Amino acid sequence: MKAIILHNMGGARSAEELKEFLYNMFKDKRIISSPIRHILAPLISTLRYKKVWENYKLIGGSRIYTLTEKLAKNMQKYTDYEVIYSMRYTKPFLNEVIHKYEEVIFLPLYPHYSFTTYESSLDDLKSTNYKGKVHIIKPFFKNEKFNKIIAQNILQEINEPKKWNLIFSAHGIPQKLIQKGDKYYENVKEHVEILKSILPEFKSINLAFQSRFGPGEWLKPYLDKELEKYKNENVVIYPLSFMIDNSETDLELKIEYKHLSQKTGIKKYKVISAPNDNDNIAKFLAELADESRNSES
Repeated sequence: MKAIILHNMGGARSAEELKEFLYNMFKDKRIISSPIRHILAPLISTLRYKKVWENYKLIGGSRIYTLTEKLAKNMQKYTDYEVIYSMRYTKPFLNEVIHKYEEVIFLPLYPHYSFTTYESSLDDLKSTNYKGKVHIIKPFFKNEKFNKIIAQNILQEINEPKKWNLIFSAHGIPQKLIQKGDKYYENVKEHVEILKSILPEFKSINLAFQSRFGPGEWLKPYLDKELEKYKNENVVIYPLSFMIDNSETDLELKIEYKHLSQKTGIKKYKVISAPNDNDNIAKFLAELADESRNSES
């Protein structure tokens, strides 16, 4: 049996699942490199999950599972491999699903490289001690088909681009990771320049970063500070680092930052959905997987 395995972080559909997510995330050496993570993970997850879940209830829990499942079903139309998914920090875990297959195409759903996402996914793969044949899909933000899909998604939502300020919002990471050699910032900046080259003229196009936590310095500009520039103007957000809508898009961008935009005096504030289970993205990912196995065969 052969499969394409879509791999993502996971998310929470209940308070207990959120506790599991936080525990496994903070236990990951790619998130917290210090050995103290083995103390912090149970502490943070236990102390924070109930409070955080109160916010999650505003969106009814993460949609990452239903959307990823729909994406897998859509991809099935374009490949003879079985398409399944696994998650890094919540079930279904990779180790639980991979061993029934003799060959897999491993597709981390991250278009950019980062220690915290793509490299963590490879750690997960290695930890399974899988003995079959593996094809690994590398970050694909430079892919022309992928970027045409993003541009199309944006322009379907915006009729008059020159009246809108477009902000590409990417998930932030600590600045110290860049200093250690993480290529994420470099990838994301290059991606924005690629998209600028194929999009029509907007009033402005900028990059900002969301989802920071803790006392350290993270990648800048911070999205909240960027929004302060656009009083009495129209702002559209595209979630650049996300393939599937989740709490960072549904809760953070569409609710929390929308509230901030209203306080700032932004005239119109709009968030464009991630690619999700769009038929074009399903076909693209299936073709990407097919190209990967053919190039290695």
